[in-house]
Amino acid sequence: MRHNLKRWILGAAVIAGCAGMMGCSFAKDNSKSGDLNSDAGKRHNNLDYNGSVVDENTLEKLASLEMIIDKSYYFDTSDEDMQNGLYAGLIEALDDPYAKYYTPEEYAKLQEDSSGEYAGIGVVVRQDEETGYAIAVSITEDSPASKADIKPDDLICKIDDYEIQESDDLDYLVTKIRGEEGTDVTLEIYRPSERKYHTVTITRQKLENSTVSYFMADTDKKIGYVRVTQFVANTNDLFRDAVENLKSQGMTALMIDLRSDPGGMLATVVDMCDYLLPAGKIVYQEDKNGNVLSTYESTDDEQLDLPMVVLVNGESASASEIMTAALKEYGVATIVGENTYGKGIVQSVIPLSDGSAIKLTTAKYFTPKGNDIHKKGVAPDIEVKLPEDYTADDFQGAKDTQYQKGLEVLRGKVK
Repeated sequence: MRHNLKRWILGAAVIAGCAGMMGCSFAKDNSKSGDLNSDAGKRHNNLDYNGSVVDENTLEKLASLEMIIDKSYYFDTSDEDMQNGLYAGLIEALDDPYAKYYTPEEYAKLQEDSSGEYAGIGVVVRQDEETGYAIAVSITEDSPASKADIKPDDLICKIDDYEIQESDDLDYLVTKIRGEEGTDVTLEIYRPSERKYHTVTITRQKLENSTVSYFMADTDKKIGYVRVTQFVANTNDLFRDAVENLKSQGMTALMIDLRSDPGGMLATVVDMCDYLLPAGKIVYQEDKNGNVLSTYESTDDEQLDLPMVVLVNGESASASEIMTAALKEYGVATIVGENTYGKGIVQSVIPLSDGSAIKLTTAKYFTPKGNDIHKKGVAPDIEVKLPEDYTADDFQGAKDTQYQKGLEVLRGKVK
């Protein structure tokens, strides 16, 4: 099974992360056009193909396998499923947890996922590496999941009649939880805090992907708080609106909470950093030969000139780490929490002409100062771990030691 950090909003989920991460990849906006001849198996001689994988021996072996299956396999088969299995298997052979083949239906959902609107139940999840279960990370306010009393840390063990397997990919589980608006999905939930299983039936509905929430965390010192759960297409606008609203209330300092944020779209995090930073480099990408593919910079049009704290943990990944590293290296924010995940590679989603697509790792990204954070992460300026008896109900409360330390730091900076 692919044990990688991924987050989704279930329904027409936000793909995390980039992901996994998400999520989907934060470089989804780097998509390139591909060309797939839907009759390639019959007319491969018409392709300008110089590869070594699909040779005559491979085609003969595939034909033999198909004949054996047709003759001996007990159950019915689908030509379309078998073909998709071939394509997926080729990508699976890369042994890259972030690479994936998307059927036309899956790719259509992927595009919907990053649009900021979706039909689903409204819960961000990650995958448990040992069981394959989907673990709730955060619940969208007033969503079907919230009304069904799903809580952070709940484990989704069964979807309708399907019992989740350790080998299941999170992408596959999300497609099973998604569905048409107004239809029901039944989930079997295990709640560790109660050591009990229970079953809930939830009606899917059209939701806006609210990846940003905010409030004035200290009304006396006017310390604002903004939480970002993922970087999708509308996150930049929501983030700016949140900060501007807090500024209109007299905000003197800002705490940005990126804990358990798996990342998302590169264009979104670049726009958000541009809003926060002075002019200069935000992030750059290199290919496998060390060639610089692209450099993203902030302009001098605007900068948030306020004391800032960024909260992170071991599940803050990808685009979250781009923002964290940039704010840290420019010296405009104090990083509080735990070392981040360490996803410093770029995935590109490459559409094919039949409506399908592939996601491949195509580059590595580097921080403004040229640091490679892949499998290393970004270290906090102030390391703070949560207490062992911390639960999801303690979020933003007295036992949320990271949140409390962030307030302490900012209170010391505000006159």
